[in-house]
Amino acid sequence: MYPSLVEPSIKYVIHSELKSCKQDKFYKYSTYLNIGGFIFLSSVIGFILWLQYKGKQDIKTQMENEKKKKEYILSKLNTLQRMNQRAYTNMPI
Repeated sequence: MYPSLVEPSIKYVIHSELKSCKQDKFYKYSTYLNIGGFIFLSSVIGFILWLQYKGKQDIKTQMENEKKKKEYILSKLNTLQRMNQRAYTNMPI
C-alpha cells in the first residue's frame, strides 16, 4: 500500500465542503447575473417605449396646438390686409 498523508475520511469531508462551496458560488453568481439581466432588459424595453411615445400628444393638446396655429395665421393675414389698405406715402400713384 502507498503511504497517505491525509486520511480518507478527511479527504471526503474536504471534497464535500469544496463541492458545497462551488454550488453556493454558482447560485450566487447566477442570481447576480439574472438580476443584472433583468435590469438591463427592462431598461432597454423602457428606453424603447420612451422613444416611441415621447413625441405623442393627447387629443386635447393637439387641438389646442392646431387652434394656436390657426389664430397665428389669421392674425398675420389680418395684419397683411391692414397694411395693404392704408397708404404708405402721400404721393399720388
